[in-house]
Amino acid sequence: MGWRRDVDRGPGRRRAPLLSRLRVGHKLLLLVLLPVTGLVALTAFGALAQWEEARTLERFRSAIDVSFATSGVSDAVATERVDAVRARLRPDTATLTARSASRQATDRALDGAVRRADSWPTARTGGELDAVSRQLSAVRVQAGLGALTARAIAQQYQEIQDTLLDTATALETGRPTRAAGRAADAHVAILEAVEAAERERVELAVLLDTPTGRRPAAAGRWSALEEAQLREFRRTTSDRLRAALYQAQFEVPGRAVRAVRDLLADPDPPTARWPSYGGWLADSTARIAALRGIQDEAARDLADTAAADLEGARNRAARDLTVSLAVLTGVALLAFVLARSITRPLREVTAGARALSAGDLSFAVHYAGHDELGDVADTFRELRVTTERLAAEIRSMNSAVDDNRLEHRVDVGQFDGTWAQLLGGMNGTMASFAAAHGRRRKAERELEDIFNLSLDLLCILGVDGSFRRVNPAFERTLGYPRATLLARHPVDLVHEEDRERTRAALELLAGGAELAGFENRYVREDGTECWLQWSARPVPEEGLVYAAARDVTERRRAAREQSALRRVATLVARGAAPERVFGAVAAEVEDLLGAEVAAVLRHESDGTLTVLGTAHGTGREGEAAAREVLRTRAPARVGRSVAAPIAVDGRLWGAVVATTRRTPRPAPDPTPDPASGPVLEPALRPPPDPASGPVPEPAPQPTPETASQPPPDPASQPTPELVSGPVPPDASRLADFTELVAAAVANADSRAQLSASRARVVAAGDASRRRIERDLHDGVQQRLVALQLDLRLAESLVADPSSELGRQLAHVAKGLEDASYDLLQVARGIHPAILSKGGLGPALRSLARRCPVPVELDLALPARRLPERLEVAAYYVVSECLTNAVKHAHARVVTVDAHARGDVLELTVRDDGAGGAEPGRGSGLIGLVDRVEAIGGRLDLRSPPGQGTTLRVTAPLEGPPHG
Repeated sequence: MGWRRDVDRGPGRRRAPLLSRLRVGHKLLLLVLLPVTGLVALTAFGALAQWEEARTLERFRSAIDVSFATSGVSDAVATERVDAVRARLRPDTATLTARSASRQATDRALDGAVRRADSWPTARTGGELDAVSRQLSAVRVQAGLGALTARAIAQQYQEIQDTLLDTATALETGRPTRAAGRAADAHVAILEAVEAAERERVELAVLLDTPTGRRPAAAGRWSALEEAQLREFRRTTSDRLRAALYQAQFEVPGRAVRAVRDLLADPDPPTARWPSYGGWLADSTARIAALRGIQDEAARDLADTAAADLEGARNRAARDLTVSLAVLTGVALLAFVLARSITRPLREVTAGARALSAGDLSFAVHYAGHDELGDVADTFRELRVTTERLAAEIRSMNSAVDDNRLEHRVDVGQFDGTWAQLLGGMNGTMASFAAAHGRRRKAERELEDIFNLSLDLLCILGVDGSFRRVNPAFERTLGYPRATLLARHPVDLVHEEDRERTRAALELLAGGAELAGFENRYVREDGTECWLQWSARPVPEEGLVYAAARDVTERRRAAREQSALRRVATLVARGAAPERVFGAVAAEVEDLLGAEVAAVLRHESDGTLTVLGTAHGTGREGEAAAREVLRTRAPARVGRSVAAPIAVDGRLWGAVVATTRRTPRPAPDPTPDPASGPVLEPALRPPPDPASGPVPEPAPQPTPETASQPPPDPASQPTPELVSGPVPPDASRLADFTELVAAAVANADSRAQLSASRARVVAAGDASRRRIERDLHDGVQQRLVALQLDLRLAESLVADPSSELGRQLAHVAKGLEDASYDLLQVARGIHPAILSKGGLGPALRSLARRCPVPVELDLALPARRLPERLEVAAYYVVSECLTNAVKHAHARVVTVDAHARGDVLELTVRDDGAGGAEPGRGSGLIGLVDRVEAIGGRLDLRSPPGQGTTLRVTAPLEGPPHG
C-alpha cells in the first residue's frame, strides 16, 4: 500500500478520471438509470408545464365566461336601441311598452354581467360595465325628454355597443391553444357581424320612416363590414356553423334583406319597390335572430373547446407522470439485480488482486464461473504461481547484492515475455551498478555549479522552515550576507503582513504537500520591499525542502498599473456615468501611486476648481498643482503633489491630482501574475488586491457649491513650494488616466445630446396631439353642442314646422349634428381612448372594425401592457397605413400582423392596392419613420407598383430611456 501511495504522488502520474473511481455496480446503475432518470425528469417537467397550461386554460375559461356575460349585455343593448328608436320615430303604447321591457332586460343582463365580472379579479371589466350603466342612464334620460333625434339615439347606443364589444374582445384575446384561439376569433367575428346588422337595421328604419317623397338614396356601409366579419367567421369556425350561416343567409328574411341592400345600391331606385317601415323591421329582426342563434352556437363551441383543452391538459400531465414513475421503478429493480450478479464475483477477484499486490501470496480465488469473470479468476491463479517464482529470484538477487557478489545473474530462460525482460533488466542493473557511482559524483559537481551561478534564488530548507543552504542570488536580491540568512529564520525576513501566510505554507511543506506559484513580500536590508514567487517540493524521507524563488517586484507593479487602466477603460467603454468614472480614476490613482490624496478636478471659466471625483479630498498642494497645470498646460509638481492635464476636444478641461504620503506605507497586495503558475493550496493565495477586483464605487462627492471655491487666501495659509525641474515619473503614469477621463467626458456629452434630441421629438409630437384633442373637446365641440341646443329651442318656437323658416331651421340643425359627429371622429383619431384603456390589441381591433376596407388581424401580443410610447407608435403606424390603403392605394383587403418575439415587437401591414408608395413623397410616412426610430426601432417599406404595399416595423419591447 505504501508503494501504491508513492506512485500516485509521482510527478508523471495524473489524477484518475471520475468514472474510473466508481465501482462496476455503480456504473451499471448509472448506465441504466441516468438516461431513464433524464427521461423521467423531462417528462416531469413536461407534466409541470402541462399543469401550468391547465391553469392558463382555467383562467381563459373564466375570462370567456365574463365575455359571454358581456356579449349578453351587448345583445340586450342592441334590442333596447331598436325599441328606443322605434319609440322616438312612432311613439305609441306598443312601442313604449316594448322600450320599457327591453330596458328591464338590459338591466338584468347588466347586473348579471357585473356579478360575473366581480368573480374575475384580474380583469377590469367591472369598472367598464359600471361606466356602461352610467352611459345607459344618461341616454335613457335624454331620450325620455325628447332631446335626441332617432339618429342621435342610435349614435349614443352605438358608442355603448363599441365599449361592450371592445371589452368582450379584450377578454378573449388570451389564446392558450390554437383551437381555443380559432373558436375565440369565430365568436368575436360573429359578434361584430351581428352588431353591423343591428346598426344597419336601425339606420334603415330611420331612413324608411321618412315620407316617401323625401327618401334620399343611400348606400349601406354596414353590409360591407358585416360581410368582412362573416368571412372571418367562416374562416375560423366549424363546418357545422358555416352550414348554419349559409342556411340563415338564404332563408326568406335573408333574401329580403339582400333585396333591400340591392335597392339601396341602385343609383335610381324605383319608389314602388321601397319596403315598408314595419316590413323592414320584421325581416331584419328575423334575420338577426337567426344570426344570434349562430352566435350562441359559436359561444357554446368556444366554451366546449376551452373545457376540452383543460381536461386534456390535466389528463396528459397525470398520465405522463404515472408512466414515467412506473418505468423508473422497473428499470431500477432490473439494474440492481444485474449489478449484484456481476459485483459479487468481481469483488472476490479484486480482493485477491489487492492481496497479491500487497505481497500476500496465500489468498485464493474460488470463483469458477464460465463467463469473463471466471476467465479472470483462472488468470489470477496462474499469476499467483508466477509471482511466487519471481519473488524467489528477486530474493536471491538481493542476497547477492548484500554479499557484494556482483557476478550473480538470474536464469532468464525459466520465464517468458515481460517477466524475462524484467529479470534481464535486473542482470543489466547489476552490471551497471558500479558505473552509476561515478556518474552520480559527476552530476553532483554539475549541480553545484548550477546552484551557485543561477540568477534565481535557490535554497534548501529544513522541515522546521530554517535555511540550510542558499545560493549567491539570495545575497544579491535581499542584501543580507550568507551568515545572516542562515542564522535567521525566513519568517523573520518576511513582511509582517505576509508572515501568517508564510507560516501556513511552511506547515504544508512539512506535511508533504508541494507548493507552486506562492508569492510573499520580503524586507531587504535597506528597508525596501520585494516580491518573491516560490516553488517548493518537500522530501519527507530526507527531512528537507528544495525551493526556488524569483524576484517579480517589477512585473507585479506593471501588472497593477495595467489592471487599473483596464478597469477604468472598461467603465468608459461601457458608457458608465462620468461621475462614476471620475471616482474610479481617483481611487485607482490613489491605490496605484500609494497617494494620500487623489482627485479629478475641472477648471471653470471663472478660474475656480470643481472636484468631480476624489478618494479623500484634494488638499492645498493638490489645488496649487492643478492651477500650475492650467498656467503651463503641462504636467506639474507642487510639494508632494503632482498633476496631469485633461484635454477634451483640444481644450484644457481639468486635471488629475495625486499627493504622496509623508511616510511610505506598504503597497497593497497586487494580483498574482497568471504566468507564474497556479497556487496548489487555496489557503496560500495572497490577500486580494484592489487592482484585481471590481472597480470600487466612488467616494461621496462634494457638491459643486462646496467644491468650486476661489483660491485660498495667501495670508491665512502658508504658500506651498513650487518645485521646478523635470516632471516626476508619477506624472507620466497619470497621463494614461487623463486620456480615459477625456474620452468619458466626450462620450457622455454625445450620448446626452442624442438622447435629448430623440426625446424632444417624441414628446413634442405627443404633446401637440394631446393639446389639439383637448382644444377640440373643450372648445369647438362644446360650442357646437351649445349651438345645437339653441337651434332646437328655436325650432320649438316655430308654430308651423312645415313653413320655410321651419324647414330652414331643421336643415341647419341637421348640418350642426353632422358637423358634431365628424368632429367627434376627428378627435378620436387624434388620441384614441381605447388605446389608453385596453392596450394595443383592442385598439388595433377597433381600428380594423371602423375601417371601410376589410381588415384581417393576426395578433400575438403578451398579456402585460407594452410601454406607452411603443403602443402609441404602433397604433399610429397601423392608422396611417389603413388611411393610405383606403385613400391612395384603393386596396380591397388589408392584413395586420403583430407578434412579440422575445424582446422585440414585429408589426407588418400588407395591402393589395396600387403600390408605388415612397417615404419621401408624403409627410405621413416620413413622420412614421421618425417616430419609430425615436423609440429605437426600424421601419422597412416595400411597395412595388401594382403589387401592393408591405410595411414592417421592428421595435424593442423596452424602448430607449427618455432624454
